[in-house]
Amino acid sequence: MPEIQKYPAGWRILHWVMALMVLTLIPIGLWMASRAEADLWGDLTDTLYNWHKAIGFSVLLLMVLRIVVKIRLKTPPYPDEMPRQLQIAAKSLHHLIYIMLVVTPLFGWAGVTAFPALVTVGGYHLPAMPFVPEDKELANRLFEIHGWLAITLGVLIAGHIAAALRHLLRKDGIFRRMV
Repeated sequence: MPEIQKYPAGWRILHWVMALMVLTLIPIGLWMASRAEADLWGDLTDTLYNWHKAIGFSVLLLMVLRIVVKIRLKTPPYPDEMPRQLQIAAKSLHHLIYIMLVVTPLFGWAGVTAFPALVTVGGYHLPAMPFVPEDKELANRLFEIHGWLAITLGVLIAGHIAAALRHLLRKDGIFRRMV
């Protein structure tokens, strides 16, 4: 197995905390959306929405931290044995995931600002997104875009997980960089 340089411990912890958060957001988002489509409103639906907003906004804040960390710390190099095309594909996928982990919650935040529905878990109010007016039609468009972005993000994450499992099974050392 090739010698591999790991990401710093803090970076790895941030990665796994965010992975857990995003993998929690997806089923909550699907569940709450299906309840809304079925016109099932009540405490459970409210709770799902409140948790989704709180976790989603936290992901956005952690992405700001993650981007700062990525700018300040050098990413461990890929092994020399890894083909250049695969390195480019991996970097491209990571960059797309980063973009989607910023853009997707931004559209959700804009949507809850326009609706307005800024209350989250425990009655905590998210700040309203600047320059977004209260407009339910606008909110519905923003939520629709948010939904499509979330689906796209889910597909990218599935590709990321598949690639990670491939590296784990191949025992090429890439998977160990983040564990």
